Amino acid sequence: MNKIVLLSMKKRTKVSLISLFAIISCSTDKIEEEGEDVTPIASECTSDIILDTSVGPCTQTLTFTHQYSESITGTTRTITANSIPEHMVGLFGGGQGSLNPNAISEQSDTYNITTNPTVATALTSLSGNNGPDYSFGILFSGVELDPIPAEPFPHNGMMDPNVNWEWNLEPLNVNIGLDCNYAHVQPNGKYHYHGKPTLFLDDIGVPTDAMTLIGYAADGFPIYYKFAYSTAMDNSSDVIEMTSSYQLKSGDRPGDGVTAPCDIYNGVYSSDYEYVISFGTLDEANGRTGVTPEYPAGTYYYVITDDFPSIPRYFRGSPSSDFEIGQ
Repeated sequence: MNKIVLLSMKKRTKVSLISLFAIISCSTDKIEEEGEDVTPIASECTSDIILDTSVGPCTQTLTFTHQYSESITGTTRTITANSIPEHMVGLFGGGQGSLNPNAISEQSDTYNITTNPTVATALTSLSGNNGPDYSFGILFSGVELDPIPAEPFPHNGMMDPNVNWEWNLEPLNVNIGLDCNYAHVQPNGKYHYHGKPTLFLDDIGVPTDAMTLIGYAADGFPIYYKFAYSTAMDNSSDVIEMTSSYQLKSGDRPGDGVTAPCDIYNGVYSSDYEYVISFGTLDEANGRTGVTPEYPAGTYYYVITDDFPSIPRYFRGSPSSDFEIGQ
């Protein structure tokens, strides 16, 4: 069994820089006949990347001042933010107990988003052929929703000849140094959410009997947290918890442990999940069309759920270039 110590973390240049430990092993049988070369044939392949849904504590109060402003001109919503939330965060910046060595710093970001979004003919994925293409959106906390890390198989650097972006580690289920807000810090100091922003939601006091707008996606559609009308177009219907339509695949991954991962589908990779139509109340982009308090005539809207994918991995509309990774 070969032990691989990985240094990986998302960065805007898509270079991995945070520590993660994984062990991958493949055992092979050798078949040898007289006059023939020895050819290794995989008989067993296991992946020991650990399924770990734990997060670190939030013990640090930031000394920076939270900044968030929003204005509308014509059909453009302009948001400026410094990526500094008002809630507590994990310990970052190195030292004992630090979740990663990157210290949080103020950013100066401007996002231009349409106020008149339309549903496109096809979904746009946040992830492309060479890694993350987009962050998903911005919350009123002033922090980006950025769910996809740059952690492709086989997790030992972007230059590996077998790098396979189809199999990217799932940050909700692998320890990549997230705090209690499912967030951490990029090398440039930018704090960002990979999952539901726990303390932000606690601070605003999300009710269970009403829809709560918490931000906007890059394509302009609104983002709500978890609760919505049971009948999408009826604002007099009960408010219930929305559910994802994704589930874990059954069986084993098809990989050989060299060019793609093997072992059972257990959630350590985002591709371990599959979308099943009507399995839950939400669609493939973790959204639906319906009325909301802010859009009484109806709109498409996204929902942040507790379970995978938590933050949507697809856009229904056309995303603003201000959310492009590496812009």
